Amino acid sequence: MLGRLSASRLIVYGFLALMVVGTTLLKLPWATKDGIPLVDALFVAVSCGTVTGLSTVAIPGTFTHFGEIVMMVLIQLGGLGIMTVTTLAALLVGQRVGFRRLLTVQEETENAGSPRNTLRLLGQIAKITFAVELLGAVALSIGFIGAGLGFGEGVFQGVFHAIMAFCNSGFATLPGDDLFPYAGNWLVVGALVCTITLGGLGFPVLVDLYHYREDHRLSVHSKVVLITSAALVIVGVLSVALLEWTNPHTLGGESLSTKAAMSLFQAVTPRTAGFQTVSYPEMRAPTLVVQTVLMFVGTAPTSTGGGIKVTTLALVVLIVVAQVRGQDRITLFWRTLPRNLVARALSVLALASLLVLMSTLALMISDGLGLLPALFEVTSAFGTVGLSLDVTPTLSTFGKILISVVMFLGRVGPITFVVALAARQRTPHYKYPEEEIAIG
Repeated sequence: MLGRLSASRLIVYGFLALMVVGTTLLKLPWATKDGIPLVDALFVAVSCGTVTGLSTVAIPGTFTHFGEIVMMVLIQLGGLGIMTVTTLAALLVGQRVGFRRLLTVQEETENAGSPRNTLRLLGQIAKITFAVELLGAVALSIGFIGAGLGFGEGVFQGVFHAIMAFCNSGFATLPGDDLFPYAGNWLVVGALVCTITLGGLGFPVLVDLYHYREDHRLSVHSKVVLITSAALVIVGVLSVALLEWTNPHTLGGESLSTKAAMSLFQAVTPRTAGFQTVSYPEMRAPTLVVQTVLMFVGTAPTSTGGGIKVTTLALVVLIVVAQVRGQDRITLFWRTLPRNLVARALSVLALASLLVLMSTLALMISDGLGLLPALFEVTSAFGTVGLSLDVTPTLSTFGKILISVVMFLGRVGPITFVVALAARQRTPHYKYPEEEIAIG
């Protein structure tokens, strides 16, 4: 039965199984302090499996350390990709890895190389992941211990938040369920920003950077990801700093150093970590609009984040530039991009926009929310971010299920989900005559 499933369907079913197991574990008596309703356990499990960070309950006040460890494992598995993790586990215990599983990992990591290259890539992914998380955990543990959490609690929080940061998930288990007290702590902020950024670049880019010291060459994909990501960070920093500088509820009244740290942090976390050192409900509307756009774009392909991906944004911009210049080919870094990329980019953009629009409308009707709060919540779910305007705890049962579905679709990707549901079709051996229609 499983042998007949396509790689796309295996990915979808793998994430579904992860969330079912997560819901079951979070419903165990020793996972919570006073129990948790099934719909809330499901919501948190989906949020963990999709590395989002939205929660209908207060994490520190609801879950025990066992429950938080379950969340940590779910997020680690969801961040790396369930198929990638199972393949790595099979390799570690000496099992033979089937060709179909390798193809599944290739699809999930978008690696077009041979199975041998895939195995090599998996090893590099494991090394990079745990190296970055270890360094992040050490830096964060030092910061939390220095802030007075104590050695044991400081180390636990350091490890937990390092995994959350690299997997781009916005869960926080600190007292008060936020990072507000650390807004001006450059050690904590810097460690989180670096770990989040590395997790959001995508494994092919990290592997490319790892080998850069040997061949001093980056692929076109890596260049696009790095340039577009840097541009979005700059836009985020400037928008938060300029629009919130005098807001007394966010940056206003803080020292110059703290303002700089808060501006940088809230420029990075919407793509798509979800941590916060400012109160989002008290942000100005223009800032929230920019933050919504950053959440919608997200991170790089094959990263631990969500969104339409920075490469999709870059390609859409290149399409527009090519049309304005009257060019019929899209060139970048002395390379011509394949035409099928145009169709894929526009399909991702259209499907994602339709999903966010319809879900926002449904949430506005079901829960009586205004446009901006509903749009912000849905975009946060789709981008697997975890930011909210304090809407998540007040969602109706329908709203919780709706946001859970959006988180799931945002994690597996609109295209993957559609392909997984679509029936296999044979390529036709005929071609119809071409005819144009008016556009614009």
